[in-house]
Amino acid sequence: MKIAILFGSSSNEHEVSVISAASIIKNLDKKKYDITPIYLDKENNFYLWQENINNIKPLEIGILPTNLEKIYNPFEFLKQFELMFLMIHGKNGEDGIISSILDFLNIPYVGNNTASSVITMDKIYTKDILETNGIKTSPYISFTKYNDEYIFKGRSLSYIELINIINNKLSYPIFIKPANSGSSIGITKVNNKKDLDSAINIALKVDNRILIEEMIEGKEVECAILEKDGEIIPSLVGEIASAEDFYSFTAKYTNKDSLTLIPANIDVKTMNKIRKLAVKIFKILNLHIYSRIDFFVSKDNKIILNEINTIPGFTEISMYPKLFEATGILYSELLDALIKEAKRNGN
Repeated sequence: MKIAILFGSSSNEHEVSVISAASIIKNLDKKKYDITPIYLDKENNFYLWQENINNIKPLEIGILPTNLEKIYNPFEFLKQFELMFLMIHGKNGEDGIISSILDFLNIPYVGNNTASSVITMDKIYTKDILETNGIKTSPYISFTKYNDEYIFKGRSLSYIELINIINNKLSYPIFIKPANSGSSIGITKVNNKKDLDSAINIALKVDNRILIEEMIEGKEVECAILEKDGEIIPSLVGEIASAEDFYSFTAKYTNKDSLTLIPANIDVKTMNKIRKLAVKIFKILNLHIYSRIDFFVSKDNKIILNEINTIPGFTEISMYPKLFEATGILYSELLDALIKEAKRNGN
């Protein structure tokens, strides 16, 4: 099968995308697939990565592909492939932009459908939809900045009014998050009122839609979902043991003291509840092929949704492949299953 791996782009998760793609290429069956790596630089120019496929190995964070040949008519170039493995995290990938182009070109792809990707990329839309469907999330408020206006529940507020609402409605510590970002980029944990301004400014550099959530005391756990032959399969549940105050970008990718525990240190009953809930959320959001769904387990053992990842990290240390490896599906077998499902789905 003639497939291409599409990765990189102007996303602020560019470097993670590169590592994920290199790991996928290393683990794909070279006898089964004719593989072409297509790299998008940070200006979204398309390049062929001309490295010998058999020599591509996982890269360190921050190391980018070399030996590149520019593709001058990328959309025409893409039409030659039977399937596209979409591995762009965050902007352009998880937000449905590239998938909408592939839909238009009628090229099947490993990745979620466009409409669901648009919705789940936005943390605010996702929480609003799931809360409406009875899924518990952490207490939150959100706002959108338009020029010098701050829009909260349809009302235009001054900055001072917005700050007062945050302080009156939520209890510290809180997290300030860009609505459309991944790998914890732009997220700040805020312990008191005096640090609120700087955290909001950091998030606004990433997005003009901002989510503010109360911190949940407890365990951070993750469940991977795979759609295989029409069946939705949840993985075992894993636990994040961050070496930092929260699971930030550096805690995920550069701090070697951060640990992942598989299975999570929770009782079997709670694990089974999380797995069932992950499948339910997958169906509510009309997701397809695969996703990783993250939760908190509070100190009083309540299960609370954290977020959805429709193109989760696929590095060799990423939770998605590690969770399924622990469930009994090896990395290379997982790639085969994703490709088969993408062809079956016509995604």
